[in-house]
Amino acid sequence: MLSDDTSAAAAPSARIIDDLRVRHFHDPEKRAGKAIAKSLGSEDAIAWDTYLFYASGSEWTDGPPAPIDWMHQLPSSWADPARFHTGDDLLQELHEAMRRLTGAQP
Repeated sequence: MLSDDTSAAAAPSARIIDDLRVRHFHDPEKRAGKAIAKSLGSEDAIAWDTYLFYASGSEWTDGPPAPIDWMHQLPSSWADPARFHTGDDLLQELHEAMRRLTGAQP
């Protein structure tokens, strides 16, 4: 999303989550962000700094499915302001969503 977002700059971040279920890629045309924004109900936006939770077994076919929960860090944007969280509030909301969606005890 920034001018210095390059494949080389993305490489160190891709090493943060080392899990076979995770796919990392550089997307200079912002195709993923456009598709995600569309799945969230915005035809003309680009999603980034979003946290998306999908139902088990969800598949991306022609585009991403609608998430079962999500939140973002996009102030003054097209995204639902009720889902805006940052800092410790974001961390708490992410943990709460994971607990709720997995049925884990607090």
